[in-house]
Amino acid sequence: IGSRYETWRDTMKIQHAAMGMLLVLSVAMIASAQQNELAWTMERAVKQLDRQGSDFDTVLAEVVVDWSGPEADALKVESGRIYINGRGQFRLNGESPAKRTILLDGKTLYHYDPQANVAKQYSLSKHKERLEVFIPLGFSTTGKDLDRDFLVTFVGEETIGDRRTLGLELTPKKDNIRAIVSKIQIWVDESSWLPARQIITQTATGNTLTVNYHGMARNLDLNRQLFDDNWPKGTEKERM
Repeated sequence: IGSRYETWRDTMKIQHAAMGMLLVLSVAMIASAQQNELAWTMERAVKQLDRQGSDFDTVLAEVVVDWSGPEADALKVESGRIYINGRGQFRLNGESPAKRTILLDGKTLYHYDPQANVAKQYSLSKHKERLEVFIPLGFSTTGKDLDRDFLVTFVGEETIGDRRTLGLELTPKKDNIRAIVSKIQIWVDESSWLPARQIITQTATGNTLTVNYHGMARNLDLNRQLFDDNWPKGTEKERM
């Protein structure tokens, strides 16, 4: 009897082990199928960006900015707060290393230094090399806009902080844009479909402007005067 019991017990162990392996394989196959089903395609990504862009009005966010190259000397901003609206205007109020303001209003870029009490006014028709003008990409532009003006490819997925992001690399299709930037990488937060990081690379020098976003608040009723070139009384304006 003891021998029969031991044989039965060993058989049951083998059956349980086999069932366990089948269960693990089944779960793995289901997970793999779900992952393949949810795998990102360019079509899905463009549709998601279209939904985000069509519903975009404003955004407020904290930013950390990393400039490379001599352009950083023009107006150095390492951290601050940015405001962007659906018309592609933005205002970046820098806090570190000193208070500064960068404002994009249509075809004019402003650099305001409150310590010197000077606002430099850059006409973008003369200063086409400015990288700041590409910051609104991914916010006020739709997926179709990006697909029209850029060759869009996947960079991959990356976790930035506690956010899962999808990396897109934009290569300009138009010669006049390609003469300014060779590529733009946008890491899109997969939960909000707003940029978590941008890396803008200048064609001529290879210099980069990297902007990291966090603490975003979307579609707030922002004061429209934030995007006006109104500076404190006595500010000297310099046309560049």
